[in-house]
Amino acid sequence: MFKKTLKIFFGLLIFLTILIGYLLSDFNPIYKNEEFVNLTDKIKNAQNEDFKSIIDIHNKIFKELKEPNCPCQTAVNNIGPFRHGYSITKSLYDLKIKKDFTQEECLKFVLVHYDFGYHQIGIKAASEFFFNKNIKELNEREKITLIAMLKNSSLYNPIRNKKGVKNRVYLLERILHKQNKQN
Repeated sequence: MFKKTLKIFFGLLIFLTILIGYLLSDFNPIYKNEEFVNLTDKIKNAQNEDFKSIIDIHNKIFKELKEPNCPCQTAVNNIGPFRHGYSITKSLYDLKIKKDFTQEECLKFVLVHYDFGYHQIGIKAASEFFFNKNIKELNEREKITLIAMLKNSSLYNPIRNKKGVKNRVYLLERILHKQNKQN
């Protein structure tokens, strides 16, 4: 009886391993979906942008901050529609994106395509709109403000919620400088 149960267990384990391998492989037809192919192309195109200073600040802050922050998941959220049963497909997309791209590549995509409000898509447009500056001209506090807006652009909107933005930026600055002191 024990040997039979053990055979069934290992058989299921092997089957599940093969199934997961197939689901995440390029042979799975789900990854030929037009929206997914479009998303991967946009992630690849976003690599041409130079956001090194913002990405460095973002990574230092979120290394210390214990909030869930996965830019790959944010990138996958750009794919719709949101119908019943789509969560499994979305989870597979998320796993595939995490497998094929780094967190930094996904973060670049998010920085290029994030809606900062007021019809400002991307961090370049947001930088011009909120601070009247190019990204390279922003000071640390302004960069942290844009990073804070990535969490929730309407809640941390510097025009509508100055006090909330000030508090969030202060918190993120403290975390950043605490991180710098430790290094």
